[in-house]
Amino acid sequence: MKILIVYHSESGHTTAFAEGIFGKLTALGHVVNSIQLETAAAVKLAPLRVKQTIDFVNLPDPGDYDALLFGGPIWAWGPSPVIIAAIRKMGKLTGKTCLPFATMGFTGGKTALRYMSRELGTKGAKVLPGAVCKHMLCNFADEIEKNAGRIAALLS
Repeated sequence: MKILIVYHSESGHTTAFAEGIFGKLTALGHVVNSIQLETAAAVKLAPLRVKQTIDFVNLPDPGDYDALLFGGPIWAWGPSPVIIAAIRKMGKLTGKTCLPFATMGFTGGKTALRYMSRELGTKGAKVLPGAVCKHMLCNFADEIEKNAGRIAALLS
């Protein structure tokens, strides 16, 4: 399967999770590309309800991929506005398998995954259950290992 991982990371936690997913998927023989989103201008570190225009310098074309994974950090108990803007600007995802993932300190993971899943569904994607890795008060490496393995199993 040809898979694209699209993610936004501010502190490096989501990058670490995306790399863990990449490793698990490539070990299973999938062809995987990974893109960390770059915005055209600085983005306010604010929740989704704060309106802002977010444009990208490297938004990928989903056309060549069987599955797309979208990830980002939790901001104010919701998904990063950067990953939501990317999903919205991605175009139609009809026939594509998609899966959201996120990283968080304490709370907001389930709410963020529901929001991301809903956005992906409006694009026509077949949405698989997502995964959240906590990075505070736990072993983050173990969280990545467990959740990246679960994601890989869902896509195999």
